[in-house]
Amino acid sequence: MQECYTMQMPTTKKRINITIDDATYAAIERLADEREESISRTSLRLIEEALEYQEDRYFSKVADTRLRKKQRRVSHDKAWG
Repeated sequence: MQECYTMQMPTTKKRINITIDDATYAAIERLADEREESISRTSLRLIEEALEYQEDRYFSKVADTRLRKKQRRVSHDKAWG
């Protein structure tokens, strides 16, 4: 019986499999060539950037909500000395 190459993966990192259209693939491929890195690495970096962006948007909304409230605030200097 022949072993499947996916049974013994050389990494402990999780893997995902996605399907994308030709235009998206071409854009990622172009970007990977410009960055001189693999398509997989470029894709990972784009996902990480998108997650950071989503996190920034979330915390920006939280901050906006807090700033709209009428409440007493402590100055930066007073809080951090």
